[in-house]
Amino acid sequence: MKLVTKFMVLLTLALMTSTASAQNKQTAKVEKNNAISSNGFRVGIAKPMLRASTKATVNGESYHFSDDLDQTLGLSVGYASLPVQELGWTVNATYIDIQNQGSSAGIARIDGNFAFAFTEIINLKGGLNISKITGSNSNEYDPGIGFQGGFGFQITKNFGIDLNYTEMAQSRTSDLTRIDIKESGFEVGLNATF
Repeated sequence: MKLVTKFMVLLTLALMTSTASAQNKQTAKVEKNNAISSNGFRVGIAKPMLRASTKATVNGESYHFSDDLDQTLGLSVGYASLPVQELGWTVNATYIDIQNQGSSAGIARIDGNFAFAFTEIINLKGGLNISKITGSNSNEYDPGIGFQGGFGFQITKNFGIDLNYTEMAQSRTSDLTRIDIKESGFEVGLNATF
């Protein structure tokens, strides 16, 4: 009888321990799934380091030009939803002011990204953008599709730093001429999420 009682006590303790362990694992899993790297409306400032490449085709002859853009600075507004260990997304509207060799222009860009937050601090994102040159001759250029990808580092849930590679494109076509412009390079961004 003592042996049966000891066995029942040990079996009960083992069941209670395994049940408590399973509950702790479920609680940890729920907490992990509810973790957010960043979520909400955001505003940001971006410093692109761009190189502009132009291909002009005139009467079937192609000409290529490229130039580093001296001074660029961008402002953005958008929204981010970056849950930890789940698929997230970001969307942004950015205006980039370009000053180059005494002339100035602007680029308006809208981008959308899929993102994955590995932790509350580090995320990876990539997606597509559409951009248009703004300014005095802006109506001559059609918007084009580009892409971007990079890493984000959340200092806090409300403040982060992004390092991206970006490529934007625009084009213009007239009777015998086609001009394709691509701006590409790295971009560092600081953003605040509310």
